Amino acid sequence: MKKLCLFFMFFLPIISFGQLIEDFSDGNITENPTWTGDISNFMINSSFQLQSKAITADTSYLFTPSQAFENATWECLVKLNLNPSLNNNATIYLVSDRTDISSGFNGYFVQIGNSPDEVSLFVQEGNKKTRIISGINDRTNINLVEMKILVTRKGLGFFELFTKLPTDNDFVLVGKTQNLAIKSSSYFGLRYMNTKTNGSDFYFDDIKVTGDIALDTIPPTWSSLTLEQPNKLKLRFSDEMDFSKVTYLLDQGMGSPVSQNISADKMGVELTFERNFEKGKIYKLQTFGLKDLSGNMLEITEKSIGLIEKISVGDILINEVMFENPENSLEYIEIYNISDKILDLSGLVFTTRKADGSLNTGNVIPAQTTILPKSYLAICSDEKMVRNYHACPPESNIISCTWSTLNNEGATLVLANSAKDTIYDELTYNTKWHHVMIKNPKGVALERINPSLPTQDASSWHSASSETNYGTPGYKNSQFREITPLKKTEKFVWAEPEAFSPDNDGIDDVCIIRYKTESNGFVGNVIIMNALGVKILQLASNILLSNEGFLTWDGKTESGKNANVGIYVLYFEMFNAQNGVRKHVKMPIVVSSR
Repeated sequence: MKKLCLFFMFFLPIISFGQLIEDFSDGNITENPTWTGDISNFMINSSFQLQSKAITADTSYLFTPSQAFENATWECLVKLNLNPSLNNNATIYLVSDRTDISSGFNGYFVQIGNSPDEVSLFVQEGNKKTRIISGINDRTNINLVEMKILVTRKGLGFFELFTKLPTDNDFVLVGKTQNLAIKSSSYFGLRYMNTKTNGSDFYFDDIKVTGDIALDTIPPTWSSLTLEQPNKLKLRFSDEMDFSKVTYLLDQGMGSPVSQNISADKMGVELTFERNFEKGKIYKLQTFGLKDLSGNMLEITEKSIGLIEKISVGDILINEVMFENPENSLEYIEIYNISDKILDLSGLVFTTRKADGSLNTGNVIPAQTTILPKSYLAICSDEKMVRNYHACPPESNIISCTWSTLNNEGATLVLANSAKDTIYDELTYNTKWHHVMIKNPKGVALERINPSLPTQDASSWHSASSETNYGTPGYKNSQFREITPLKKTEKFVWAEPEAFSPDNDGIDDVCIIRYKTESNGFVGNVIIMNALGVKILQLASNILLSNEGFLTWDGKTESGKNANVGIYVLYFEMFNAQNGVRKHVKMPIVVSSR
């Protein structure tokens, strides 16, 4: 039987991309359909099967286009003339978003062998692999494995995995699951891993893939905008783009570009302008009519950029940390540019400290990563997954890079230069910093309440709001509170707001207790009491006060529980041992619910 029925292409283009039938009967893998990858490590044998032919220990891949995803089935015959192991096993990539998976991919795959000896279904998101159907133990614990593998996907991501040995009368159900992590497919692939003596012991045949294409309705994102002197801008997007009808306009008198150079992958473009860029100016670029190849219009159509200035200590800080990822998303950290400068973060390192105080290798921020003044940047291993999970607004700034897993309980996170001899910010976080209402901290980020607050202070941080799926990567924190300069007032202590609701919904979750002293040297004691005058929390004890400042109360009592709804009394006392001045005040604070 011939392979892919290409004669349907002119009449049913959806079927031509959603169906793959390959039995290798034409004796080649370079056309109809076209397979790409480690071609030299595969051959078509005399039985018209795809067979491995690696001459050294290796891992070899082949991929071919396949967009089958909705109501899809994947079937393949696999034969291994060996007992599979950690170094001798095979993989079928049912769904993949790319052919080069060396740095991770998004898709589903079936693993044949490895440990334990079973056939299992996995989902991969970036570099994160999760087994979603566990196989039948010892199904492949034999010296010669020959089986047909069948996977179906129906409805809203309902998967079933089947296997059939030559001795089975019919396919045997391995397991069922539902998974919605991946939204579409671009490629189907095969892989084998062999030791030196087993390079010809892997066979694949009778591949049948059917299903409908997943309709792409997700708007593309504008991933990056970089400036290259003297007069070029480079734009990158999350998807392949249609540049045929786009126009651009740059302010500051720059106008439209004189030329555009589209990248080979259609995900980027370089614009050249007639005039050169000038230092000290921020330029806003607007796009008109730009859409992806599925016709989805770009939502964010303008970005700003300017000439880069040198980073100094104090310019950037750690603003948010997701250190224990949720089930269907990833860890991330967020950086905030507190300066008025455009900064290039390329090559900077975020890492952690070892027990002896030295720094781990860490992760390098990718090249051409810039950040505007008073702006955010979230870093993770897969920006698409994080963006989709937290339903981030289009203007959120998120990038992907290599990632080392963070400790779920606590660690010291460091943001440094490439040589690691300059520390820009350092945070020793702890899972106990989470709000008392967070019973399970998995999937909840810690957010800095305001960038002006000190990094290493638990009161500067708060659990992200449930309204944002417990994280705000790449944009304004859900728990952000404006701390305005103190105005001239007769008060020396007051609360903002006087009534707050510490329910972690992102609205008035924290009460800020502001104070102002008349001179240096004041020491403060701050107590929260219930309506009966019983102390429920010693908020501060003999702390040296600033000339003006604030404390925060997140609604917790001394025992770590959330205070009940009601009226409480704030007792604030300050005294100066040098001049004997002593002041105190009692004022109501209301804990409410919404």
